[in-house]
Amino acid sequence: MAANEQLGLDFEVQRTAWGNWVDPERRTAQARKFMDRAAIARIPATPWPAGSPEVHRLDALVAELFPDIETTTKPENADTVDEFICFVGECYIKFARAQWFDFEWRGREYSFYDSVNPALRWLGDDDEEEVTAWELMEGVADHADLGDGFSLLADEIREEYDRIAASAK
Repeated sequence: MAANEQLGLDFEVQRTAWGNWVDPERRTAQARKFMDRAAIARIPATPWPAGSPEVHRLDALVAELFPDIETTTKPENADTVDEFICFVGECYIKFARAQWFDFEWRGREYSFYDSVNPALRWLGDDDEEEVTAWELMEGVADHADLGDGFSLLADEIREEYDRIAASAK
């Protein structure tokens, strides 16, 4: 090889299933689809206040889309579930400083995905808090009959946001 030649790096990088799932562009696109479905232009600068019109609209939509955990596991609902999971994840990331990680995969009975088990982690008061996408959806579905599935998440997100803001003072 001559001194003025460069070594070509013409190879493909193969991404893992986790790398594909956690890709920020994919997650953003999925979150945007859910936001379009919910008629939400953007995630606000601060968490939605309790009882806000957006929270009520999200509660009603989430109760309609996910009336029980069985509905969330139907193949025809997989994209909608993924859209919601990505949307909620973006809220936790923005307001609770959460990050996605691949929790131990224990089978499809505990994950909406074939080989990954997305979970969120954030630093709580005393230690790290972790919740899998499956656990998030279980809580939402369990509260569908009460109509407050999203409120439950929004309240937790708001509490984390307030805790972070108070600790910065």
